[in-house]
Amino acid sequence: MSTKRKLWIIFLLALALRLLWIATLDNTVDVWGDWWDELGWRLAQGHGFWVKNPYFPGYPDFYSWRSPGFPFFLSLIYRVSGHSLLAAKFGLAIMSSATAVLLYFLAAQLIDRKTGLLAGLLYAVYAPAVFWTGYLAPDNLFVPLLLLTTLCLVYAERQGEWTGFFLAGIFLGMGVLSRSLFLVVLPVGFVWLLVRQRRLAVPGTLLVLAGCLLIAGPWTFRNYRIHHRFVLTSTEGGIVCYIANNPNSLSEPSGYWNPPPEVLEQFKGLSEVEFDRALYRQAFAYIRSHPAEYGKLVRGRFIRFWRFYLHTFSGPGQAYSRKQALLSFFVLTPIFLLTFYGFYLSLKKWRGFFLFYLLILGWSLPVILFFKTVIRYREALMPCLLIFAAHALLTLLQRINYNKTMGKAE
Repeated sequence: MSTKRKLWIIFLLALALRLLWIATLDNTVDVWGDWWDELGWRLAQGHGFWVKNPYFPGYPDFYSWRSPGFPFFLSLIYRVSGHSLLAAKFGLAIMSSATAVLLYFLAAQLIDRKTGLLAGLLYAVYAPAVFWTGYLAPDNLFVPLLLLTTLCLVYAERQGEWTGFFLAGIFLGMGVLSRSLFLVVLPVGFVWLLVRQRRLAVPGTLLVLAGCLLIAGPWTFRNYRIHHRFVLTSTEGGIVCYIANNPNSLSEPSGYWNPPPEVLEQFKGLSEVEFDRALYRQAFAYIRSHPAEYGKLVRGRFIRFWRFYLHTFSGPGQAYSRKQALLSFFVLTPIFLLTFYGFYLSLKKWRGFFLFYLLILGWSLPVILFFKTVIRYREALMPCLLIFAAHALLTLLQRINYNKTMGKAE
């Protein structure tokens, strides 16, 4: 069977699983209500990008409260379908299914085709990826954008093709508009190029930066015109950092504490940007003055980021049940065991896997160090982990076949 046909099978299998899952849900209501749907529909109607003040009713609206990438994606669907959550989820299902194919191309470029096909198949049936297509979660957009950015970087490095670096920057810009954390790909790519082909490191990174600025720059300029302050994409970072780093965070099983209205009264009257920066200042003041407590918070966030089962204190619309947490344990445990073994095996061929090491470190470290942490935040890294798992599984199968062959020979 040709590789092309295998990829079609992987894509259609992934799509079928995602559509079957979506069909079991109520697709008339956005159970999450995290502003994404509201902003997407508002953009589709041509009513601008804003939300009512999330904390102080009657005070000025917020114009940069969320990153615009995912709402813009939703607005494109809504312009065609009307305000249809089902159509939006169908779009997410297609994109998630295409991600399995993208994963093949990335793994095939850096390792080999067998690993790529198996990694793509694993992502097609990977339960959390199926699950999140049933909800308007921006993570559905992060994963393919991170893969596209990385794939263009790999292509450019392999072919010495300068346009590949610029195209990587275009996708990086889209990623930054979806989540500012995407900026870590820039230093990650630079370090990777230094190791792979040093002569490409500086010019390649500059081309990536140019492509990124071309896409993300207009939004940052728009923010400056509105706020008269520099705001890269959004103003939600301060509250996310503060709720994870304050005197009450350690007392919560989740590791973060949402302040009640009376605590936020001190910020009433501040502009959107001032509110964001004041929360950042308080969070970092706490970190500086309580290093021991901060160390405990970071340790807890590390464990929560990499644990094998769901947190029952979070979830779309309502907290995950114990049954869902148990099911996730049985799904994720074999994947992570294979990933750990694959990581160990990869050390012998570390150059081929070096980009994945850097991506995992670069993406996870800022979240663990400074922000609230739930398992969903690592979903953008799962393609990298599944490549390690595929490498381990293929190695085990090869050893089993070798032992069988040797046994017959004896």
